[in-house]
Amino acid sequence: MHTEPQNHVRTSGAGPIATRLGAWNAVDWTLALYVAFVALVAAIWAFAIPQWPYIVLGHAAILAALVALPRRGAAWERPRPADSRVLAGSRAVLRFLRYTYPALLLTPFFEEVWLTINATSPQAPYWFEPHLYAIDRALFGAVPAVALSQAGGPLLDEIMHAFYFSYYPLIIGGIVIAWSGGRRGRGTPGPGFHTAMTCVMLGFFLSFVWYPFLPARGPWENPQLMAGLRPFDGPVFTAAIKLIIAGAAVSGACFPSAHVSGAWALTFGLYRGHPKVARWWALLATGLSVSCVYTRYHHAADVLAGFTVATVAAVIGYSLTRHSRS
Repeated sequence: MHTEPQNHVRTSGAGPIATRLGAWNAVDWTLALYVAFVALVAAIWAFAIPQWPYIVLGHAAILAALVALPRRGAAWERPRPADSRVLAGSRAVLRFLRYTYPALLLTPFFEEVWLTINATSPQAPYWFEPHLYAIDRALFGAVPAVALSQAGGPLLDEIMHAFYFSYYPLIIGGIVIAWSGGRRGRGTPGPGFHTAMTCVMLGFFLSFVWYPFLPARGPWENPQLMAGLRPFDGPVFTAAIKLIIAGAAVSGACFPSAHVSGAWALTFGLYRGHPKVARWWALLATGLSVSCVYTRYHHAADVLAGFTVATVAAVIGYSLTRHSRS
């Protein structure tokens, strides 16, 4: 069984909290720092965030839960001869959740962005949005979200929305592969798991932190722009994405694209332990990047910034996990 190396600290004279913090690895600290950052934003700009007490208290509770989590490699993880099939299965599931828990928080963290999106500039909501149109026109001579989608048709609509939908299996599947070690894996976590998890979490969080400071909506939220564009057509993926966006989109969380930064950061992270998988993931991430613009959900500048964030996340992630054996 592969286990992640533990951060050993001297326990003599150290309290239980210090001992637990000493056992944290890079992804634990990444998550804790992001949680503290959002709470700090809510406290500083409380005048513009009516829900700020709930954010501060909720994030304090998350930090307390992180401290209370059992250490990786603890005795409860190891299978025992006396375990029933149900107990052995439960132990394996709980172990998987213990190691991958940060990914479970990505959706609620993204959804809470709507509480802080215009907090730093309440008198000028979405002030950064015009700059993105200007950047796109300066780089491409037009608005790519308009040019690409207008050049397509029903078949390309469906293909592009399928790539956009691939974000979900790409993230979930990539984490599972990193955990299981792939087909030839002999234990969990698999080779490079810690690097992949650290990279993907950094990819998302390094995008999320910009949203309160650079609020901007995608082209799809521009009524004047959308009025002159053809509607998308497609029976499966196009319809599915419309439903997802209607229920889960956050207005203003546009730059950098977290879809792009998260997908590419995971792809880069997977390369350490699963280079062949990473190459396939790169193809999906490329299609996803193009689809973010084609579907009008993002400006081209969002995608370029998201890829840049992913690159930075990968550099930091590899640096933080260079001594990890898993």
